Amino acid sequence: MVATKFSAPAVDSQLVNKAVSALIKHHSQSSNKSALLGDDLTVQVDFTLARIPEQSSPRPIRVEVPHPLHKVLNKGESDEGLEEVEVCLIVKDESKEWVKELIEKFPEDMGYVKKVLTLTSLRKKYTQYKDRRELCKSYGVFLADDRILPMLGKALGKSFFAEKKQPVPIKLSRKEALPFAIKKCLRSTFMYINPGTLISVKAGNTGMPIEHLAENAAAIVENAVQKIPRKWANICAIHIKTSHSVALPIYNKTREQLEEISQLAKVDSNEKKRSRDEEEQEAAAAKETKKKQKKELQAKSPLVKALKKSKKQKEESEEEPVVEETPKKKKKTKSEEKVTATPKSLKKKKKAEAEEEEAVVPTPKSSKKKKSKTEDEPTSSKKASKEFIASKKFKGAKKGYVFKMGTNGVGYYVDVKPVPDKMALAALARSSGAGGSRRKSTGGSRKSGRKGRRSY
Repeated sequence: MVATKFSAPAVDSQLVNKAVSALIKHHSQSSNKSALLGDDLTVQVDFTLARIPEQSSPRPIRVEVPHPLHKVLNKGESDEGLEEVEVCLIVKDESKEWVKELIEKFPEDMGYVKKVLTLTSLRKKYTQYKDRRELCKSYGVFLADDRILPMLGKALGKSFFAEKKQPVPIKLSRKEALPFAIKKCLRSTFMYINPGTLISVKAGNTGMPIEHLAENAAAIVENAVQKIPRKWANICAIHIKTSHSVALPIYNKTREQLEEISQLAKVDSNEKKRSRDEEEQEAAAAKETKKKQKKELQAKSPLVKALKKSKKQKEESEEEPVVEETPKKKKKTKSEEKVTATPKSLKKKKKAEAEEEEAVVPTPKSSKKKKSKTEDEPTSSKKASKEFIASKKFKGAKKGYVFKMGTNGVGYYVDVKPVPDKMALAALARSSGAGGSRRKSTGGSRKSGRKGRRSY
């Protein structure tokens, strides 16, 4: 399927001439009735949009026009209906001196710059609302250095934005090009993208000839639409009007036409998306080929081969199953039986504590592999492993164990409770009883002797 390319609709020039002549005729009739309406009114071109722009900006957008709106003329141009303009140029503190020197050198090109204002003086002198409003009314056009444009929003205030006299940015980096840049700005009109569905652009005033106004309106339609978001697909209608007149349509679209244009515009965007997708696929394929080449080079190197062999050996050693054999119980010797000849209650407690320790204390991986070697060792080592838990630091109290320095080193040793000797305890009890009776008897004699002395 071959996609049909979207072509911009053409505005009828005869319809534009008729609309402009009707506006001027209406203005002339209304000005004869009252003297107040005798002044020239601005003629503007209004664009109604189908969708609100996603990003609105108060920054002025320059639109080229064949006939200037102010008295900035070249040779052979007429100044009929044009107004004299006074320009205020806002610059940095450093560039004020050489800007004034340029104005003195080129009075024909830069004579309309009446005031050069610095940023510091703007902040100090025009702090109140009255001063800012007077500054806005005293000059027709405001130009500013593009380097200080973001800092002028708070310094100027709301009055400049309400009357659409925001300063137009100009590059002051090149001193020689400054007169041409100022003249270029004054010979063109400006557009502001508002947070709504209406955009108005100034085309001239009612004092200008009808031919100049019509040519300016046609140029605005051609140049301004290219700078509006979504361009012709977003424009519903175009009107020409003055500040005190009805809007006269020169271009209008129905909903069906809007849908057709939007579909055609989507087709063009889909083609662009396809081309982008193809470019992305090519870039991804190139990245994959580079990765493959790197892998091949790495596989050839001897260092990578040695690393692979070491990894395989480690994996094989980890995958080998470890067979655990249950240790055989050996008979206790007579000496061991004599040593462990404790009451039944102590034996039961020791067994329970040993089972708890085996469940809590995790055995390291190395111990599993070395089980086969330790099976042949005598039972004394196994007992030592139960009776002693090696640890360099005290890791909290353990039931049935004491942390100390012993024969096996620093660690937890089994707390062996002493076995009481019943015969010795009985002898101690007897001796303590005899001594107590003697003490009682002697104490009584002392008390009696004291009482006898007190009686004397």
